[in-house]
Amino acid sequence: MDQTTSKVKNMYEQYPYPSGDPTIRAGFDIRLLLSYVAKKRGTDRPLQVLDAGCGRGPGVLGAASLQPNVMFTAIDINSVGLAEARANAQARGLTNINFVQADLMTLEGVEVPPGGFDVIYSSGVLHHLADPQMGLNNLTSILAPHGVISLMLYGSYGRQALYRLIEGIDILSSNEDAIESRLPLARALTEVADTSIFKGNYWQGTYRNPDVEFVDTCLNVNEISYDITSLWQFIDNAGMKFIRWTDPDAWSVDKRFKDPQLLARLKELSLTEQYRVIERLFEMPKLEFIICKADNYAAPVVTIDEIESSQFAVNPEASFSVEKRNLDHSQRIEGVSFKVRNRKSQTVTDPTLAQVMLLLTEQTTCFTGGEMINVLGQNGADKNSAIGVIYELLEKEIIFIP
Repeated sequence: MDQTTSKVKNMYEQYPYPSGDPTIRAGFDIRLLLSYVAKKRGTDRPLQVLDAGCGRGPGVLGAASLQPNVMFTAIDINSVGLAEARANAQARGLTNINFVQADLMTLEGVEVPPGGFDVIYSSGVLHHLADPQMGLNNLTSILAPHGVISLMLYGSYGRQALYRLIEGIDILSSNEDAIESRLPLARALTEVADTSIFKGNYWQGTYRNPDVEFVDTCLNVNEISYDITSLWQFIDNAGMKFIRWTDPDAWSVDKRFKDPQLLARLKELSLTEQYRVIERLFEMPKLEFIICKADNYAAPVVTIDEIESSQFAVNPEASFSVEKRNLDHSQRIEGVSFKVRNRKSQTVTDPTLAQVMLLLTEQTTCFTGGEMINVLGQNGADKNSAIGVIYELLEKEIIFIP
């Protein structure tokens, strides 16, 4: 184990991260992640997923509990966090997670399934490695040809206020000193930052975080961050291809800008240039995205001719709200709204779309486009209108093609 990895390991074993109960994170559903790319699996064996850097396991425990037919391998260098994660899995009766202590710089000890992992998930890990590029290259080498990697890396522009604080902490207290001796002064300085450089932004309240969270954020022994330019190079160097952001709305000029003249000018730029503008104007402390191998590509939009025969499913990251009023011997639907991931809830005003939403709230299995067209036809929609509704549901990410 190299010196940097050893320091990182010691830090996380002293302050095992992250804290908290099992959680449902963005991108938890494996079918949804695989739907983003064109190449499909050629086998019906159980899906194999690697959580590369699981820590104390809140993410993998949440994902495994909702997908009992998916097999998870969860690795970390942190023996303390792994022991807690393993105990939590056993307490919850989860038998579809295999916990392994392993170093992403070598992957020694990781048993790779035949053909590679279908999905690799790594959130907030690669940027702490001695060589993040080697880490990503290693993950690429054990990914199945049809597979995807879901990554979260630190964003340089969105962390500028934090880095100013860290520089201040390092002036007060050498980063070579023991973490426990640095904590009191670091917390005190961070509390001051709450009324200055942290006021009103993503970092406000950091000084209140538990020690494991605070150390990870403010006293980490090794990390690097990326802007769009360096991120693109990082992906390319690994022989990988960018597919999409986990939350595309956050990186959309159409969603971010309202002035028509400004928006028109922005849309003359390449997507890369649009992203570079967004990272400079908005707080993006985390870069969360999906990549695949260079010879794969984003799944094409389903054509009109394919709609009827295509299989659809409700997006597991979509949630629905139905407002009802109870009357005398009857019930009236007052409103229907939906939410995808962390986006704002949207109220449905179109009657046909609202009718479909009501049906989707109860849908737990796949269905064909033809079946949806028939149902809409029974509610008065012609075929063209029904197809339009399907495309709208796809565009809003309420349904997807597994």
